[in-house]
Amino acid sequence: MQKNQLVIESILEYSRSTYRPAEYPALSLQSGEWRNSQPLRGVRILDGTPLFANTLLKYVPLLAAGAELTAATHDAIPYDPALLPLLDRWGLRHVHNEKTGEYDCILDCGGVHAGLAPKYGFGELTRSGFYHYQQCRQPVILVDDSRIKAIETCLGTGEGFLRGMKKLGHTDFRSRRIVVFGYGKVGRGIAFYAAREGADVAVVDHPDMPGVLPNVRLISRFDREAVLEAVRNAWCVVTATGIRHAMRGNGAAEEILRGSQLVAAMGVEDEWGDELPKERILNRNVPLNFMLNEPTRLRYIDPTMALLNAAAVELLKGGLPSGIRKIAPEVENHLWQAVEQEGLITDELKESGI
Repeated sequence: MQKNQLVIESILEYSRSTYRPAEYPALSLQSGEWRNSQPLRGVRILDGTPLFANTLLKYVPLLAAGAELTAATHDAIPYDPALLPLLDRWGLRHVHNEKTGEYDCILDCGGVHAGLAPKYGFGELTRSGFYHYQQCRQPVILVDDSRIKAIETCLGTGEGFLRGMKKLGHTDFRSRRIVVFGYGKVGRGIAFYAAREGADVAVVDHPDMPGVLPNVRLISRFDREAVLEAVRNAWCVVTATGIRHAMRGNGAAEEILRGSQLVAAMGVEDEWGDELPKERILNRNVPLNFMLNEPTRLRYIDPTMALLNAAAVELLKGGLPSGIRKIAPEVENHLWQAVEQEGLITDELKESGI
């Protein structure tokens, strides 16, 4: 436990100049509660959360809870290699492309560690990981299937799009026409922040899509003429469908190749395929927020990381049948209240209607 405390102190000292406690209220709450109760004492945990500077604060509650923590990186998941020497200096074990280790719980991202066999089960961060765990014979708590995850994917990714655009010099959104393909959690966040900046925003999705913001226009994806007209007159076209090759054959690429629209990809999957050359898409068809040092700000990802940590405690209780499931609602509500009461994003939560 003394070793864990030294690592905690190193992480907090490193993070102090960058982050205020109000940016991570859920993780702070968790650290305080677990420091006293020690629910993970001696538990071997592999944590595959994408390693960036803000991820370090996710480790603090796990260490405070007494876990034997191993940080994991993987070729398939973005991470900041500059942080690895810090982990070495602090004495925090880390592995890359882990295939054989023995762990009690695995907190995964994208299902990249689904081939391992932890004693109690898995927590999974993403929807893409769902497909890797569909046939799993152990318990899998899917954090993506939660209201809290919408804070990250809607507000966090939407705000990341805005920062990415401004980093590239596109700072004035007033009265600019933006067309967003896909109005799931990511598309909703992009539309919310763009409209907040004064843009004229249209989203393309199913005509019965619920929850469209009042200052955003919905265009039916089946109305080809309306879709092409919107693309033709757009300042910026953003894809956020999450579907591989979703833009193939809908005519948008032809309009863009004839025009001067900005094009941004925000889906993890390659939505354009060979319809557009990568050079025609901002950040070469990689999600725009990935060009930032902090792709998703801590204030938005804090409750998601805390919820994934909480999955380890839930798994340790035992009694969960095999297969994919949600985390207990009372666990999620406890963390949500911390964000509402102590965090910096209360106004954004209310405005966005999450």
